[in-house]
Amino acid sequence: MRDIFAKSRILILVTALMAAGLLFAESALAEDSAETKIFVVIGTATVQAANVSVAREKAITDGLVTAVALMAEEILQMETFVGQFQQLNDLLFNQPTAFIQDYRVLTEAAGAQSYRVVVEATVSRRKISQHLTEAGILRVQKTLPAVLLLIAEQHIDDPFPNFWWGAEGENFVSLAEAAMAEQLIAAGFTIIDHRGVRSRPLVDWADYNRPDLTNQEAAQLGSRLKADVVVMGMAVVGPSTNIMGSAMRSFNGAVNARVIRVDSGEPMLNLARTAVAVNEKDIDGSRQALEAVGGQAGQALAAELAAAWQEQAGKPAMVTMVIRGTNHLAHYVKFRKTLNTISGVEGIRVSEIKPNEATLLVEYKGKTKDLAAALMQQNFESFGINIFEVTRDTVRIDLIPG
Repeated sequence: MRDIFAKSRILILVTALMAAGLLFAESALAEDSAETKIFVVIGTATVQAANVSVAREKAITDGLVTAVALMAEEILQMETFVGQFQQLNDLLFNQPTAFIQDYRVLTEAAGAQSYRVVVEATVSRRKISQHLTEAGILRVQKTLPAVLLLIAEQHIDDPFPNFWWGAEGENFVSLAEAAMAEQLIAAGFTIIDHRGVRSRPLVDWADYNRPDLTNQEAAQLGSRLKADVVVMGMAVVGPSTNIMGSAMRSFNGAVNARVIRVDSGEPMLNLARTAVAVNEKDIDGSRQALEAVGGQAGQALAAELAAAWQEQAGKPAMVTMVIRGTNHLAHYVKFRKTLNTISGVEGIRVSEIKPNEATLLVEYKGKTKDLAAALMQQNFESFGINIFEVTRDTVRIDLIPG
């Protein structure tokens, strides 16, 4: 009796899910990042020749195709999704497991003619975006970011890495960085020209005299140079044990880099590439290996960064807004209501309340300075505002009685 009741509950669950549209995104379990998202879907297959095991596998695959389709529909506009459906079928739906990070069957039910499963699938947004970008279906709608390259480089005979932002490296030219820049420019990116920058008082350069900076330090330097993203990395080359005859030797080049958003200081993606060059001379072989690995890294970076930038283009930033003069409650309430009507503001929540001061966390699609400018254009009638500080992620405001 207990088994019959359990099976009935499973069938009720399946029926309810089908009535709701056969699928839904499990938002409570979805990761709050651009990398992956969890979908709970139903897969169905016909049972042929009483072969239940084959039907079960087909039902699982059917569910995975649905999960991949849901993610693709989120990334693309509906018109593109429908218009490019045949190409999407070939690129994505014929190989759904290539875009599934993992999955598990939550429950299943067998009928006389069909087999259904409820599958929880973790889908990779990044892999799908990159695949669609390479196929020319997903085009970056927002202007590609301006890139600052911070690539330290160690040649085969160098005891230490060289880097242009160091005390002794202002005139240093990285071979790998130049090759990366060439590929990025060809893909439509703007590369920040840092020649001569070391002599300008943009930052306290003494604090930057090392090959690997923190994310925040790199973002600060990128902000000073009007970059949108910073590529921080290291290129190295070394001899290989492989030889050909008595003279030819091989040289291994490697690049490891991370991409950092300037507006938040948060990492966007990591990249690692290797390449091999063969030459009789150490200097020439070292140069060829660094140029080769830089070109490979730049080509990969162009594709991955374009996809990542597209994914994050519409995401609101979190702006901390400190408001003084909140003792006049009517002014504060009107300010809150007006702030909520500004284009790009997607959410407001209170972070802290002090006597005559409130701190709000504002989700805003755009740059902080644009939000401040939009506030300055508002007519509050009975009071005014004084915006006395605007940084990358903070706005400080005084409410001024009229």
